Amino acid sequence: MYSKQYLEELKNLHNDRKRPNGFGGKVKDLGEFHTWINYWMPKDCLDYGCGKGVILSHLREHYTSTEFAGYDPALDMWKTRPSKKFEMIFCNDVLEHIETNFIDEVLKDIDEYATKYIWLRIDTMPARKELSDGRNAHLIIEDKDWWQNKLQKNINGVFVYININKKGKLDVAIEK
Repeated sequence: MYSKQYLEELKNLHNDRKRPNGFGGKVKDLGEFHTWINYWMPKDCLDYGCGKGVILSHLREHYTSTEFAGYDPALDMWKTRPSKKFEMIFCNDVLEHIETNFIDEVLKDIDEYATKYIWLRIDTMPARKELSDGRNAHLIIEDKDWWQNKLQKNINGVFVYININKKGKLDVAIEK
C-alpha cells in the first residue's frame, strides 16, 4: 500500500528532530468528529495512520468506553498491522499523503477494517511541508467531488455526513 522508497521518506519525516510536532505529533481540530463518535459510541476504534500517536492518546483519554488501537507503517511502534476488525476507523489527515497509485488499495483496506463506522478527515489543500525531493507532502491535492467519487468507489456504506470547511478540510462520516 506504499512504495519502499516513500515509506523511508515518511520514516525520515517522522524522525526529524526539527519537527517534533509534525506528522501526528500534536492534537489538531477534529471538526465534527466528536459529534459522530458520541453518537456512534463504538466499542473499539483503529486510528489508521496515527503518526506519533498524540491524537490517539488524546482520544483514549476522552473516550474511555472505547478501546483504541493505532496503526502507522512509518513508525516502529505502530507498524504492525492489526489482526482484527474494529467497529470504527478514524483516519485524520492521512489520505492526502498516500501515493496516488495506492489510494484505492488503502481505501479498500480501511473499508475492510471497519465493521460499523468510518470517520475521515482529508486535507484538500497543499501542505506547508515538502518531501526531500521537493514535492508537496500532500501527494493528493483534490477537491471534494474527486474525493467523494473516490471514496464511494472504494468504501461500502452510507455517507451520512460530508462537509468541507473554509480551511479545505473534508470531513466524512460513513455508516456500514
